[in-house]
Amino acid sequence: MHDIISDIIDWDQANMAYLAGEGQSGERYLKRLEVADQMAEIEARWHHLPGGFLGQRKLIKTHIQAVAENAGVATLEEMCWLAITAATTWLPRLEPAETALPLAGAGSSEHSLFNP
Repeated sequence: MHDIISDIIDWDQANMAYLAGEGQSGERYLKRLEVADQMAEIEARWHHLPGGFLGQRKLIKTHIQAVAENAGVATLEEMCWLAITAATTWLPRLEPAETALPLAGAGSSEHSLFNP
C-alpha cells in the first residue's frame, strides 16, 4: 500500500537523480530512464485525483508549508509529523468493498478528498 506523502518523497528523489549531471553519459542516460519510469509509476498511481499526482503534490506541499509557518515548526521531526498528518487526512480512506458503507447519493462511487 502506498501513501501519497511517501510517493512525493520518492518522486522528488527520483527527480533529483533525473536532473543530476553526474557520471558518464551512458550511465546518466540509463539512470534517467530508470528514474523516469519510477516517476511515471508514481504519477500513474494517483492519476484519479483532481490535478493528478503533480497537482496534489503541489497542494500538499503548499498546505504543509503553510501549516509549518503558522505553527512555528522548528524541527525536521515536527515537519515529518505534519507530513504524516497530511497523508492520513488529505486522501479519502479506502475501505474494502464488503465493509464500506454506501455513500449518500444513490449509487455514487466517488469519494471526497476531505472525507473524514
